[in-house]
Amino acid sequence: MPGKSGAKLGTGVVGCGNISMTYLRNAALFGEVELRACADISPDLAALRASEYGIRAVSVDALLADPEIDLVLNLTIPVAHFDVSLSALTAGKHV
Repeated sequence: MPGKSGAKLGTGVVGCGNISMTYLRNAALFGEVELRACADISPDLAALRASEYGIRAVSVDALLADPEIDLVLNLTIPVAHFDVSLSALTAGKHV
C-alpha cells in the first residue's frame, strides 16, 4: 500500500525509549515502509535515536503535521498511548 508521499509509507516513530531501538533496527526488513522521523517527550532522546538511524528528530506535533509521514508507530508508554494514537488518526495518519 503506497503512501501519499511516494511508493513507500513514510513512517514516523513516537516514543524513543529502549523498545524503539528494536523497531528502528528492524524497520529495514519491511520494504513497504521508510523511516523518516522520530519524536519523544525528551528532545534529547529523539535527537539521539535520529542520529543513530539517520532520520529527523522533530516534535510530536511536527511529526503529526508532516505530509511526508503516512504511518505513525506509537511506542509511547501506556498512559500516553491513547492520546498519541487519537491525535495521529485525527491528523489523517495510519497508526
